[in-house]
Amino acid sequence: MNQGITTDSAIHTTGLTRCFGKLTAVDRLDLEVSRGVIFGFLGPNGAGKSTTINMLVTLLPPTAGTATVGGFDIRQEPLEVKRRIGVVPENLNLYERLTAKEQIELVGRLYGLRGDEIAHRMPPLLDMLELTDSGDKMILDYSHGMRKKTMLACALIHAPEILFLDEPFEGIDPISTLTMSSLGNALLPQA
Repeated sequence: MNQGITTDSAIHTTGLTRCFGKLTAVDRLDLEVSRGVIFGFLGPNGAGKSTTINMLVTLLPPTAGTATVGGFDIRQEPLEVKRRIGVVPENLNLYERLTAKEQIELVGRLYGLRGDEIAHRMPPLLDMLELTDSGDKMILDYSHGMRKKTMLACALIHAPEILFLDEPFEGIDPISTLTMSSLGNALLPQA
């Protein structure tokens, strides 16, 4: 097994391409994103933003090209990539009959965290995302914004090296958008 490529890049792609039949959704993307950088894709619907993210998080195989995330090849080492990333997808797939705390704990366990680690990490996340008072409510009763915040807490519980946010502010009120935007500075490594 490869121990990862030594690089200062969080993400590196060369000729990354994805086709759906005759439609080319992503066309030979060459990209380098350094560690500790906030990087965003801007473009209209159908520009290939979500498709690119889905390839980088190993949910969708590329048609051609190569990519590494966290120094690991997305095709050859998908589990190593997944261990190092957090993802908030465009479609929020949460277990609606769980509380936010239960959902976050479930995800933490899936990432191999012990119960005491989860218990230590969860309160600051709930506080930062303004979910402390509603953490014991079922997700079924949450607004879209609260669901998105819960998904963000799930993506952060294991302290990922790289965080992918697909449509991070869609359906979020302005105050929550400001709160979530300020997380970028809190998550960057301090000099």
